[in-house]
Amino acid sequence: MSKHRGAEKFTIRDANAWMRHSGVELADVINEDERRDVKLGAVGFMRAPADQTTEFEFQYDEVLVVTKGRCTVRTQDGDKTASAGELLYLFAGAPGTFHTDEDTELVYVASSPYGEVNRAAKAELLR
Repeated sequence: MSKHRGAEKFTIRDANAWMRHSGVELADVINEDERRDVKLGAVGFMRAPADQTTEFEFQYDEVLVVTKGRCTVRTQDGDKTASAGELLYLFAGAPGTFHTDEDTELVYVASSPYGEVNRAAKAELLR
């Protein structure tokens, strides 16, 4: 019989493996590669100073929940700006840019197959 967990709590201090990309820092606190009991691709934190821009085209859906500051996502559908207490939903396969209008912190939630896609992207960067 498998053991089910009720809940786990994470804070930005639990994010210890920060990755830097285009002036933005990212850190998973939980992901499907490291935990077989996780049904989401990844959950983590992002932080960046104002005026940082990065491009994206995820192969998985991702939600950005802004906890501090303000950021803007630009896609073929136009610009969407979110401030603390708001979220942005990024659809798989839609290219765009992410820009921090102010010092920004957020929580990201990536759907599966985050791990598989992320491994391929990391391998490509290391070539």
